[in-house]
Amino acid sequence: FDGYKANAPYALETLKAAAEAGAEYLILCDTNGGAMPGDVATACDAVRKATGIPLGIHTHNDAELAVANTLTAVQAGATQVQGTINGYGERCGNANLCSVIPALKLKMDIDCISDEQLARLSEVAHYVSEVANMTLDTHLPYVGSSAFAHKGGLHVAAMMKWEKSYHHIEPDLVGNQWRTLVSELSGKGGIIHKAREQGLEFIPQGEQARDILEQVKTMESRGFQYE
Repeated sequence: FDGYKANAPYALETLKAAAEAGAEYLILCDTNGGAMPGDVATACDAVRKATGIPLGIHTHNDAELAVANTLTAVQAGATQVQGTINGYGERCGNANLCSVIPALKLKMDIDCISDEQLARLSEVAHYVSEVANMTLDTHLPYVGSSAFAHKGGLHVAAMMKWEKSYHHIEPDLVGNQWRTLVSELSGKGGIIHKAREQGLEFIPQGEQARDILEQVKTMESRGFQYE
């Protein structure tokens, strides 16, 4: 993409030569990870029109845009996507397939994998992190343990009434689950929900729930965590 920005006519002639020589796919690479989505869209559109050859996309995450650039390329006509599970890769990593795949499947209606395969995405993410001997980032979209976790009192109360209040997809579609966390930010509704979630016979109500919440806040101020 830097080459295209520096000299678009030369870049297009180079790609045309590859197409005329029999290339079946032209893989456009953002090797230094610095391209912006607008750059990707412009280049992909120009190459597609100039060559008529199917395009692929290979991005790096140095500007935190690998997933965005990948999806932009698909919208601009790319049909082959390169990436890695959990985004593992050189420097800041590559496009995270654990974000790309559900975005393609659930947001863009591209049937790239089966529903059954998608439901194993979180399992695959954890497996790859084990094999790579790397801790899975709990805040990864879709597959991280915090992706569908809630601890704010208003959030939990809203979730108990309607899960789509704070979930953009159903967690089980990607093999994940929603969690209620107890912390200093919890409300009494969160305490009650957590008690039910744990299958406790005693369900605190009213002042009892408030008392438990105050105890949690006191303990957290002393350094304890219950998340």
